[in-house]
Amino acid sequence: MRNALLIGLLVVAVLVPGLPALAVPDENAFYRIWERTDALVANRTIERTWFWGPTPFQTIDEDYIEGVAGKRRVQYWDKGRMEISHPNDNPFSPWYVTSGLLSIEMISGRIQMGDVRFERRPRAAIPIAGDPDRETNPDAPTYDDFFGVTTVFLDSRLQPILSDPIGPIAGDSAAPPRFGDLVAETVNAGGTVGRRPELAAAHPGTRLVYYDGVLSHNIPQVFWDFLQQIGPVQINGEQRQDLLMDWLYVMGHPASEPYWVTTRVNGIEQDILVQVYERRVLTYNPNNLPQWQVELGNIGQHYYRWRYELTGAPQPVNFFRPDNINAVVDPPEAPAGTIFAVTLFGFQPGENVSIWLTLPDQSVEEASELGVADANGEATLFGGTPISIFTNRSDPIGVWALTGQGSRSGNMSIGYFTVQPAQ
Repeated sequence: MRNALLIGLLVVAVLVPGLPALAVPDENAFYRIWERTDALVANRTIERTWFWGPTPFQTIDEDYIEGVAGKRRVQYWDKGRMEISHPNDNPFSPWYVTSGLLSIEMISGRIQMGDVRFERRPRAAIPIAGDPDRETNPDAPTYDDFFGVTTVFLDSRLQPILSDPIGPIAGDSAAPPRFGDLVAETVNAGGTVGRRPELAAAHPGTRLVYYDGVLSHNIPQVFWDFLQQIGPVQINGEQRQDLLMDWLYVMGHPASEPYWVTTRVNGIEQDILVQVYERRVLTYNPNNLPQWQVELGNIGQHYYRWRYELTGAPQPVNFFRPDNINAVVDPPEAPAGTIFAVTLFGFQPGENVSIWLTLPDQSVEEASELGVADANGEATLFGGTPISIFTNRSDPIGVWALTGQGSRSGNMSIGYFTVQPAQ
């Protein structure tokens, strides 16, 4: 018999919008996005790097829980993917077409199958820059090698200042502001971070000039100038001067620091500066002509190959569940749809306890009211303990964490439990 019901934000349900089955995506919206930056490159009016590529190489309906009949229309380009998840929305809305978090998915080994549903795959063993085949480019670092230096799970907006993680994975790779520093850090094949001061000294454009506090990473001058550049764009067939892009829309926030990598380009070994963003990867090759020194990586090509050719199907996963901290969970693991009972203890009797739930994607849902510690120092919510977590069969699988923090004692209690696939 349950003693407390964790309601509101803590009852996480995946709801599929009731969109009409006959909704048809407006694929002209894909063209409008591409036209702005790349139409003038395609017709040779200007010379600059592609933002998407000359033509899409695949348009398909991919599985997505919240889409129409569990699908959404996507279009793959060399340098990204465009998505129409809700075809009934206004096709002229800026967010009618979205762009996938392709770099984060390849580096984390998690394909997003819905708003809160993920599918695990091996991390992408594809060189992050340069020639894309490991056979001919064996010493270049891969997306997998960037796992240890990329913020892939933990959004810094959700982090309390603690020595212990609030969820199952602590490696958020956040960095402090380093305004004025030149980039000397390197990542090699294997993911080891090193330093090459001679590269920093030789390339003053790598000076760090902007700090993005969302995922806590610095941006060097060469990339910041690229993100802010004004130039010719084409809109509805007409050319004008404007910002080339809304960089947060196209790129997302920086998810790593910039690092030098040694990779082969057309078979020739070169040093290239690489920075991971949520949706794309930026590269700086000082050996190129000026208009081609900063380029977007071919992440659309890489992602499609990883998802459909190299991994092919979901892989079985053994989830690592940390030890509980001042907490007891029953059961410690069970299929989605189970009710988990979590006892959080170690608090001062009568003190208020803030309570929140961390999901496998590291999103955080706060309880709709404060808990209170009972005479035994156990956190109660809505007057009862243990606290019951009601999961649904469609909820994301992986390690969940229920956390409580005492207002006076500062005591932190974390109960971890594993939600397995529904049976």
